[in-house]
Amino acid sequence: MALLAALLGSWLAISAQEVASPEAVVVEEGQPEEFRAARVAVEGFDEAAVLAALRLRLPRIAVEMHGGPAPEVSPHVYVQLSRGAADTGRLQVITSDGRGYERSFAIEVGQEVRVAASTAANLLFSIEQGAVAPDREDVVIPGAVEEVVVPEPAPVVETPILKEEEPVVTREVPAPVVVVEKAWELAGGVHGGAVLGVGAPNYGGAFAGAGGGLGLELRSPRGAAVAIDVRGIGQTASTFALGRVRIGVVGGYAWRGKFLEVPVLLGVTVEPWWASADIYSGATVTRRAPLIGGSLRVTPALRVKLARGPLAALRIGPRIEVAGSFAIDGGARVLGLADATGQAQARLGGLELGLGLEVALQWSLARRR
Repeated sequence: MALLAALLGSWLAISAQEVASPEAVVVEEGQPEEFRAARVAVEGFDEAAVLAALRLRLPRIAVEMHGGPAPEVSPHVYVQLSRGAADTGRLQVITSDGRGYERSFAIEVGQEVRVAASTAANLLFSIEQGAVAPDREDVVIPGAVEEVVVPEPAPVVETPILKEEEPVVTREVPAPVVVVEKAWELAGGVHGGAVLGVGAPNYGGAFAGAGGGLGLELRSPRGAAVAIDVRGIGQTASTFALGRVRIGVVGGYAWRGKFLEVPVLLGVTVEPWWASADIYSGATVTRRAPLIGGSLRVTPALRVKLARGPLAALRIGPRIEVAGSFAIDGGARVLGLADATGQAQARLGGLELGLGLEVALQWSLARRR
């Protein structure tokens, strides 16, 4: 009997040591949690495009639209992407164990799908790594109350089911600032107006001509801008007609506010001209040498956002320009032009003021991802 009691005591001691030993049960804490499935609800975005973008960014997760059968694997996650104001999106993530996360993000025109999918994928990765704390606990996945996993064994507690007409009230949580990539823009426009000769000498009156033209402008994300435009103006009388075509290359800065844009551009111009008859300067016929000069242009315009794919905005406003030029005719000269009878008809060169209207469309050159 003593031998039997000794053997039984030894066996009990060995068993107790194995149960208490840290090598008996290995619990890995702090390890990354990897979601195996995701159900996505989309409001205000292209559902198919968002789903494809998420599958591209989350290749190891089974991503499907919410509303079908609940995932048979765990852990899984519910993702809701919705569009709020014009430039703001909302993201809600609920894990299968009831943790809730909420974020808001800025939307760039033409990049809605990319920004929404990247924001959701980044948040899921942060949750898996344990890098962010949940905003709420014990959150029910919409339409999947029976799938909620209770973390700790507990008595069954009745969970109230929200009626469809009762909105879910969520707490606004400060979200990290999402930096939106700005892009270069290309603008093409038309303009028209009149040109007045100001200052001395005054040949043939102040009116220097009227007409219009076309322009092409490139604007950087920081506001620096360069442009090239072509303008044609003319003036006629009973026995006289004068035409001028100006080509200009300008550069400067285009300031932009919420609804306004003000390009201020300075540059150089070359302006060929022609007349319907021989043009005289004094007693001699002038050469048809082009005018050489420069211009300063300001366009305080209203900018209306369009967001039609790459088409970003419409710009419309007054075009105000101060320009000066001269003709090379035995030196830099301002020409007073008279017809064969000696009657003064027009002035070529000198200081001029242009007043008109400009309308332009702007396209974003952002690269789609």
